Amino acid sequence: MDVKLGADWDQIEWELGFKGEMVEKENEDMAANHVAELTNISYDFIVSYQHLMWLPISELYFKDNKLCMLRLSSYPEYNQMICGDLGTLEGLNFWDNSEKVMGIYGPFDSDNVSGKSYYIYSEKGLALEMTDNEVRAMFIFQPQME
Repeated sequence: MDVKLGADWDQIEWELGFKGEMVEKENEDMAANHVAELTNISYDFIVSYQHLMWLPISELYFKDNKLCMLRLSSYPEYNQMICGDLGTLEGLNFWDNSEKVMGIYGPFDSDNVSGKSYYIYSEKGLALEMTDNEVRAMFIFQPQME
């Protein structure tokens, strides 16, 4: 199963088996909008896939009907089993702590909102949502060169 940046919504629907639920930007939670702002990702709308039982995709962000960012989340209880072995190619997994993040990726830009910390690696196309010093969500996007 491939969900790739740059894919259009119809391709995503074909891969996942359904379209998901469209969410307007103003109805998305504040933290997700905040990550998009921090990473300079411009998007038109979000599609929620909150109940996939085989893949921890929670939201897909689209610009001009193309996927520009996705959020993988370990928060729902049903995602905890499928997230156990998921991580980045460099070896960062869900529930890893900030020391492991630093050991793999080095220093990060950081921000806090709604009791969560966000570690931003724009040049790597990665933002991490940390709760209680654990990686709980990963945002994937095209690397942003400075």
